[in-house]
Amino acid sequence: MSMSINGVSPSFQSFRPPTLPLPVEEENPFCILGESRHVLAPPHWKKAAEALQCGHFDEVCAMVSQFAHAQTVDIQGTALTVAQVTALARGDHVRVALDEAAARGRVTRSADWVAENISRGTDTYGVTTGFGATSHRRTNKTADLQTELIRFLNAGVIGKETLPASFSKAAMLVRANTLMQGYSGIRWEILEAMAKLINLNLIPKLPLRGTITASGDLVPLSYIAGVLTGRHNSKVVTPEGEEITAMEALKRAGIEAPFQLQAKEGLALVNGTAVGSAVAATVCFDANILGLLAEPKQDRYALRTSPQWLGPQIEVIRMATHSIEREINSVNDNPLIDVSRDLALHGGNFQGTPIGVSMDNLRIAIAAIGKLMFAQFSELVCDYYNGGLPSNLSGGPNPSLDYGFKGAEIAMAAYCSELQYLANLVTTHVQSAEQHNQDVNSLGLISARKSAEAVEILNLMSATYMVALCQAVDLRHLEENMREVVKHLITQVARKTLYTDEDGTLLESRFCEKELQQVVENLPVFSYIDDPTNPSYTFLPQLRDVLVERALKDPKSTNSAGYSIFKRIPIFQEELKERLIEEISKARERFDNGDFPIPNRIKKCRTYPIYGFVRKEVGTKLLSGENKVSPGEDIEKFNPEYWGWFEKLRSPSSASNGRVNWDRL
Repeated sequence: MSMSINGVSPSFQSFRPPTLPLPVEEENPFCILGESRHVLAPPHWKKAAEALQCGHFDEVCAMVSQFAHAQTVDIQGTALTVAQVTALARGDHVRVALDEAAARGRVTRSADWVAENISRGTDTYGVTTGFGATSHRRTNKTADLQTELIRFLNAGVIGKETLPASFSKAAMLVRANTLMQGYSGIRWEILEAMAKLINLNLIPKLPLRGTITASGDLVPLSYIAGVLTGRHNSKVVTPEGEEITAMEALKRAGIEAPFQLQAKEGLALVNGTAVGSAVAATVCFDANILGLLAEPKQDRYALRTSPQWLGPQIEVIRMATHSIEREINSVNDNPLIDVSRDLALHGGNFQGTPIGVSMDNLRIAIAAIGKLMFAQFSELVCDYYNGGLPSNLSGGPNPSLDYGFKGAEIAMAAYCSELQYLANLVTTHVQSAEQHNQDVNSLGLISARKSAEAVEILNLMSATYMVALCQAVDLRHLEENMREVVKHLITQVARKTLYTDEDGTLLESRFCEKELQQVVENLPVFSYIDDPTNPSYTFLPQLRDVLVERALKDPKSTNSAGYSIFKRIPIFQEELKERLIEEISKARERFDNGDFPIPNRIKKCRTYPIYGFVRKEVGTKLLSGENKVSPGEDIEKFNPEYWGWFEKLRSPSSASNGRVNWDRL
């Protein structure tokens, strides 16, 4: 069995994107200004290209496997993945563990450097100066400055629309991870406090809106800092959904007192892209899976050219995923503390453009996938295109009282239209902010939020499409069984009525059996099965045409003394009519009860695990007007709120409980 690192298989590690090297024994890993301290394997853009060499299917399988088996996410600054972020965001049982041996030393040295720098009287941005456009202001009250930073950034409106708790939880994880690299000047104890809150699922309430992700996600991150400092207006949501104060949350987490922020610590907490990149990470995780599920290939353009249509979209999603994975492992506050060179480096890593651009591009790709899915769905429910299946995929015996997925098709059109609207770019709507200091900004979190909306809609479309596909598979299975019933019945009736005349003489019509069977084989079952004796359907007339053609070739057909084929045709038809309705009704009843001679061919297909997932795990069935279950009821079962099996699936302790094995999908 291959070894894994932090729950990541070696194959998965091999295509992870490059991230910033960490300082080792206070040595800067880069060679700067001619210094001789080279890193053996410096970051190189070639690595980013190599990251795309792994097949998308293998990449998604690795992501899903890591997500499904995550119990503890170990962080040390550079190895966090989108799968781990998503697992922690969505799993109350998933814990975070700080790699103290790897990171505590460098984090502490960075904080000590800030304190020493103040004692030397050095002027440092955000430590002794104001912020942004007011950085010309100066103060020696460094702790008070950090307190004021959190106060004035608490400018969001919470109200009823807050950032979902899963996103807030993921943001805390990402921020803690980036701070562990030791470039930010923050105490280790604050990171430990963040981990305690995460592990107890005590999640700060963050405003949904109010950040442009330019100097980082200042406003929402300030509410996390507000909890850590015990601000009166900061609220926390418990696992039970109860809203408590920051002080109560700290008490429950075993944190003795709120933190009095020291120099640089407030800036370290709020000046970063953690919220936008956390949301983007979960979006990328979902988009990769949805992109993989959208890859069936068949005949018309929506099916035949799906590889060419999907290929560029998958590339965009993969590039976005790798970009976000770099971002969640990046140092993105300002200034950065370079202990090895005794410098505070001023830069713009807080600019969340990688998030904004990646999410805009990903949203366009999601919209394209949704458009393809809608086109395929439209063909699937249309009897002109679906290869003989009933219109609207009606599953009941009476199509006049069963309109199947007609309503679902209308809903799919609405989903697709909204998805196309969301594909509009966010990053083209930048406004100059903060007294024109932040005159260009990324709008990263806004774009990530809109991408999360797009993923939610594509989830609806995928769920609807998967239910419809399984309906089509089962209808094809029903068709095969019904065809065999009709063929068997025709054989019986033909041998009874067409083989001999009254005196036992063999008739030429006995040779019609094969031709009659061919009519049944070629004629779509659902074109007549609801009322096989209906004279307006082509079923009986085509059978009659076969007999008439044979009769015209029979020299006895003009002999009125004997029984000719012409005289046998009405007898054949009446016998067949008499038995058809009864036999078909019985066969349908047996099928509905799970008794059918021909097994479902989907069991031999590579996509059977998906079919099994939809039918067994999600708990859907063949829909018909008779059983009263609506399409929406089955589609809604894909809502994670109803996925009682999901938690068992994600727990390694239930590996043998018969659930779907994601590693094999």
